[in-house]
Amino acid sequence: MIIAELYGKIPNKLEDKEDILTSNVFSFFKYSNRQLLMEYLIQLGINVSLNDSKNADFRFWQSYDDGTEPDLIVVCGEFYILFEAKLYSDFSPKTLTVASQISREIKMGKLAADNENKEFVYVAITAEYNKDKTKYLKYEDKDLNFIWTNWQTVTNFLEAHLIKNNLLHNKEFANDLYNLLIKKRLRSYIGIANVKGLQNFNNYSSIFYNLKTSKFKGEFSGFLESLAEFEKIGQFFKFYQKSFFQNIKTCKINQPENIFYNGK
Repeated sequence: MIIAELYGKIPNKLEDKEDILTSNVFSFFKYSNRQLLMEYLIQLGINVSLNDSKNADFRFWQSYDDGTEPDLIVVCGEFYILFEAKLYSDFSPKTLTVASQISREIKMGKLAADNENKEFVYVAITAEYNKDKTKYLKYEDKDLNFIWTNWQTVTNFLEAHLIKNNLLHNKEFANDLYNLLIKKRLRSYIGIANVKGLQNFNNYSSIFYNLKTSKFKGEFSGFLESLAEFEKIGQFFKFYQKSFFQNIKTCKINQPENIFYNGK
């Protein structure tokens, strides 16, 4: 399915399906060297051994007795890990008759974990760039191991291993999945400070915007030329002096009514 998506051979309505993305990403961890699964889980804060990872059991879309169907269960070592994945949709909210999706999955997942004598872990994986603390705060208590992560973390994980070139026979699989995640724009901004090996960096006149290649350029056309008519601002060696800041009690102001703004 990864190859078909990369080459645009599946219907557009399927490309945005989180089930397909879940299948692609976690099939990689299932069928690749389990060292990668171990490292990914440890990165999430789930400490497992290599032997645990080698014997991990993947259960995709397993239904509970109440009809709740989490995207993936990974039983690894002492942990029963429930993954609920979202792409462009959100978790189902609470209604008058049904609890919220996360609450239902936590309840049923805990019961299943207890039956297998495992420690329950809930992992919400979304496309959000940053964690929405208000959305998940009520689940993050001392009695529940709740973890939020995103697809961008998987992209960064793959990128780091591709750069290190330590994937051995998993390299092509990892590279295809990495390119698919990039195509889906599931890559986080890592910061310009992390750019390595960039030659002649100071010789670039424009880093973030190129008028010749930019798709959206109408608003910016002629912008640089217009600025060129103005004199450049010189370098400031002293941005402020201490004397600028005075106690208002020492200022000689005659009958101040509105110091900063006078509507009259």
